[in-house]
Order: sequence, then structure tokens, then C-alpha cells
Amino acid sequence: MEVKKNKITKPKKHSKIAKCPICKNKSINEFSPFCSKKCSDLDLMKWLSDENYINLNE
Repeated sequence: MEVKKNKITKPKKHSKIAKCPICKNKSINEFSPFCSKKCSDLDLMKWLSDENYINLNE
């Protein structure tokens, strides 16, 4: 009986660098998808103040 070895492939790296949706700087994994705690907090404040919302009626 012959055992075939499966070739292990590494995950492909994304050629596109993720950008922060607030300031468009390079995002950092710790705050992903944001670049910093400041941008993360700004986005949270937009959601809490109803500036951002999801319309479920459409």
C-alpha cells in the first residue's frame, strides 16, 4: 500500500493592506480593523450616539 504525502501549503498573504475605516492609516492586529484605541473608541461613540446604525427595514 502506497501512502501519499499531502503537500502542506502556507496560507496566502493578502496583498492588500487593511486600512483603518476612521483615519485610513494601516490597521494593527491588536485593534483590528482600527489602527489605534483612539480610532476604535471614535467608532464606538458613533454607534452609541446613533450616528451609525443598521437599518433592518430595508
